[in-house]
Amino acid sequence: MEDLIGFVSGNKNRQKLLALLGSKNELDAEKMARNMHVAYPSVNRIIQELLEKDLIKQDGDSYSLTELGETVERRIQSI
Repeated sequence: MEDLIGFVSGNKNRQKLLALLGSKNELDAEKMARNMHVAYPSVNRIIQELLEKDLIKQDGDSYSLTELGETVERRIQSI
């Protein structure tokens, strides 16, 4: 768990994306990029990283937090 918290908190955009999904529940990549004011390719790369770590899940074109992602997001918010 600590390694995942370090992985996410070590990058502001990973942190932003996780927090965004925590507050919005479900978004597609384009909406995430607009909300975060980050280029789409960068958001896409972060999405792939978070999918690999099982922090987010994909349902069609939308992404949401997994149970693990919710736990990590809450822990980071409390730091």
